[in-house]
Amino acid sequence: MSKPNRQTHFAAALVFTGLTLVGAFSSAADSSGRWQTFAVLSLFAAAAAWFLFFRRIRQDAGNQQDTGVADVNSSFPEGQARLIDSGHLPNRYNARIDLKDAENCHFSVPARRIFFAPLPTHWQIDPTRLLIRYSGGAFYYIVRPQELLLPAEIDDKSEGELVITNQRIIFLATENGFEIQLKSLKLLDCSAHLVDFQASGRRYTIQTDSACYAEKVLMLILQPPV
Repeated sequence: MSKPNRQTHFAAALVFTGLTLVGAFSSAADSSGRWQTFAVLSLFAAAAAWFLFFRRIRQDAGNQQDTGVADVNSSFPEGQARLIDSGHLPNRYNARIDLKDAENCHFSVPARRIFFAPLPTHWQIDPTRLLIRYSGGAFYYIVRPQELLLPAEIDDKSEGELVITNQRIIFLATENGFEIQLKSLKLLDCSAHLVDFQASGRRYTIQTDSACYAEKVLMLILQPPV
């Protein structure tokens, strides 16, 4: 059975609040006390309905935040995860990628590219000293080496697909897509939810719950075992 939505709780809260007012006004002209009892019971019901309404608002806000991450971060296939964990590269077929000679696709997941607002001019911080982290629905800069924590404001984002081959890292999207040669990657930094790197003087930040496997794939390609 589905739970009542917040509109239902809101309607109930309004009805019981109205009944409380009716009972309060009517009790003034009724010496029997029945309307006073009615007003008290309605007040308790109204309080409970308002409590459920505001609690449902918080739950919906939490679910919306979780969904915002989950819709681009589908769970990574278990078989491929085991293969990567064992130090082997899986082969993925992706009809949207035209592979070059001797190129193989090893990784492909839904992802989101994140663009951050420019740093305040008064900060005067070298961007190469900034690590980006995602936690609790918000993004943060970690300033090295002081480990100072600063908020990172989102300026824009694009939905797409993160693809890694043995030659390129690709972001497939209708807007803001890119492809970078792996040999051009600099300052690669992967965390629980982010793949962040620089190439040709530009910074690229990709959000996905499969970031740990993206990092493992990149390490297997860039630093193959001896």
